[in-house]
Amino acid sequence: PRLIASITKLMTALVALESGHVLEEEVTISGEWAGAEGSSIYLRAGERVSLEALLYGMLLRSGNDAALAVAGYCGGTVERFVDRMNQKAQELGMADTHFANPNGLNAEGHYSSAYDMALLAQACLKNDTLAQIVSTKSITIGTRTFTNHNKLLWQYEGCIGLKTGYTEKAGRTLVSAARREGTALICVTLSDP
Repeated sequence: PRLIASITKLMTALVALESGHVLEEEVTISGEWAGAEGSSIYLRAGERVSLEALLYGMLLRSGNDAALAVAGYCGGTVERFVDRMNQKAQELGMADTHFANPNGLNAEGHYSSAYDMALLAQACLKNDTLAQIVSTKSITIGTRTFTNHNKLLWQYEGCIGLKTGYTEKAGRTLVSAARREGTALICVTLSDP
């Protein structure tokens, strides 16, 4: 078990998409979600943004503010949503995982393993909406354009995406997948430059 940084957002997205909310729903941004440290999509308190835009902003640009907004909106509170993330980890058999937040910023009690993140990737790829989002290179929704931080989508034949992560303490993290000739392979690297 180790720090995993923003690859955490794969679980945030999966739990959000299983919460019963639909992509077209408009989310009014709370002040507590705006202004998160690290990477951001620059949400403003009171702004109205579709859940779809928040998910793309969270998964392509790795917006920590978007992750807080998704969790707060879909869970009622961020804390309740994080509890659901931990329940989902148990359901998926992620024995070396515990989440403390929806965005992956370094926190006590926030960790996973490469194997557990591969289990999560498998579940993410079975969700058609999530699989589509993480494989998107670039998209404009409303007034925002998001370009995927995952360079493998351009550089590696058959790459079907997933998620990058980085904090100074976690190092570079990556959950990636590729499909060729009908076979999909998932690869997870933690703290690897």
